[in-house]
Amino acid sequence: MPAFVSLALDKGLDLLGTALGQWLPVLLLAAGIAGTWWYRRVRPTPPEPPRVRHFTLLRTEGADGRPVRYETTRPTGTKITPWVDGRQRLYELTDVRLEDGSYAAEPLDHR
Repeated sequence: MPAFVSLALDKGLDLLGTALGQWLPVLLLAAGIAGTWWYRRVRPTPPEPPRVRHFTLLRTEGADGRPVRYETTRPTGTKITPWVDGRQRLYELTDVRLEDGSYAAEPLDHR
């Protein structure tokens, strides 16, 4: 019985090769291209890594008389509470660019 199955498989594969002939490599190439296209389309794109941005805390002064700067990867619209002059203050990060290249952080508590 196994010899009969082996013979049938050989004949079946032989018929497949005869029917497709020289089109078999073209068919396999087209299937490979379609599979690659489908894989790239379905695969999720990796998220963009967060970038570090520098914010100037408006209405603040450091010990050297310059405005206090804050460095973070958080997006704009985020509220932060850094320590300024010995107390925590509430700021909102904005996308407003200042002349020194940093972004503005608006104070939300007006003390």
